[in-house]
Amino acid sequence: MPPEYGPPSFTFEWDERRDVANHATSKSHTNGSARGGYFGIASTKAFLRIIGMQDDQFHHPVHHQTPPTNTCEMPLSLLSEYIDAYFASCHPLYPIIHESTFRAQMVELVPRPSETIWKILLYTVAALGAFSISTESERTDVALFDVAKAQFSHELMEMGNISLVQALLLMSIYLRKRYNLNSSYNYLGIANRAAIGIGLYKEFHSSTGEPFFRETRRRLWWCLYNLNLEVSIAYSRPQDLPQAEIEVHFPLNIHDLDLNPNTSSVIAEANHSTLYSSLKFGAAFYSAISKIYPRIISGPYPYAKELLLFDDSIIGSWETSLPSFFRTNTPQPSSFTFCHAILHWRCLNFRILMFRPFVVWLFIMQHRNNPPKEPRDPASVSRAISRCLKAAEESISTISEFWNRHSQNALTGWYALDFIFTAVLVPVMCLRYDPGSAQASSWQSQVRMAMGVIESITLFNSSASHGIRIIKSLYKDPDVQESEHDAFASNSAEAHLQEALSHQTGVDDIFPSTPDIFQNYHIWDHFDAFAER
Repeated sequence: MPPEYGPPSFTFEWDERRDVANHATSKSHTNGSARGGYFGIASTKAFLRIIGMQDDQFHHPVHHQTPPTNTCEMPLSLLSEYIDAYFASCHPLYPIIHESTFRAQMVELVPRPSETIWKILLYTVAALGAFSISTESERTDVALFDVAKAQFSHELMEMGNISLVQALLLMSIYLRKRYNLNSSYNYLGIANRAAIGIGLYKEFHSSTGEPFFRETRRRLWWCLYNLNLEVSIAYSRPQDLPQAEIEVHFPLNIHDLDLNPNTSSVIAEANHSTLYSSLKFGAAFYSAISKIYPRIISGPYPYAKELLLFDDSIIGSWETSLPSFFRTNTPQPSSFTFCHAILHWRCLNFRILMFRPFVVWLFIMQHRNNPPKEPRDPASVSRAISRCLKAAEESISTISEFWNRHSQNALTGWYALDFIFTAVLVPVMCLRYDPGSAQASSWQSQVRMAMGVIESITLFNSSASHGIRIIKSLYKDPDVQESEHDAFASNSAEAHLQEALSHQTGVDDIFPSTPDIFQNYHIWDHFDAFAER
């Protein structure tokens, strides 16, 4: 991979407070600190920079949010719709809380946590539920989350318990769904420390241990772990949790009705999908890829042969270890279709990220004035490129199929956009640099399919429009007639891109190389490192 270059200020500072975002929107530009933060070399943002698009060419939407006029607490009867929506849509992805316990706490059949933590839990659950059933223009969830956030104080940093970890984790998830990415990351970091502080990563063996509470700890830890890896990969940042020191077992694949606070022993695990199947098998997936992930976000980058072996032996072994009831093409009960689909989208997404640098280098080599020498292991490099292209194609087709066959809402749209945008940039790049390829027709079909999905997501998520503009600026479909507005926007973006490139002396200025970063190509031995800008 090429060495990274920061923005002119080299600060990566950010400020996601609502008043800052609104101030930026009112001035018709995006404040740099409002959209800042470091996103590493394997992130989609970095990939866009690699293929020639700078951060300031397309501003991510900063949602203009008028402060809610009424952020007071609401009766439980008015929250019930959103809480039901949370357990129907969000809960199967990350079963952070126990539904029966939570509902019993609502009506005070069992003791609640402290008042402050309870209100954070209650209103964040409601906010996530409201978000999941919202359209792009609705902001009920924002008002609900404001009630939760108003309870947050420094005093919470002076305690540690399971309810606090649950609250912080849910707040982090909500903020990410509203694209407060760095704020979400900070809440997640606090949750990590709180979880480690109460020993959630440890497995305690005791003949008197209560199975329900032991399993609650396991579920919460692995929700935290999975979310950490999901976020780290999306942002291309280092893992934030220990790896070798984790002792806690994976959660059991059992039904909630088979385990309650009075259960003295656990029955055998189910041989079919349950609420905890995705969590358990997702934990196994993230545990597996955690071994190679640090290598793909820093140099020197692994050889193609090494990554192919990892894909076959580690990821391939994880895929074959899945029970028949949870494999890729196995139909699922309606409650679990989405979390089942996302698990396999994550696997495809990681393959794209792992092999994408080889696709980048293929096009760098083709656009040099003096063609470089062949890679030391051309067969492995060719296979790595093919796997990236295949993973991107499969991602686009499976996400499109899911989106068109199942019910659509803001939550499914958020994840579909996240994964399909990463995938479609691969064929977009191929078409941009090799439009005459024999595979061009297939690439065009993939782009059109992805565009169809992304355009339909705009009903729920304005960021989908942002993605469409980026794709159109990078590739103009010859068989699609652009509207006058789209043509103007696309041409304007292309003009900005060409102007940026005109100030550089060649491809090497966009892709500065050092001989120790990308080892597969000994051509790099002939280039000196470029000076820092």
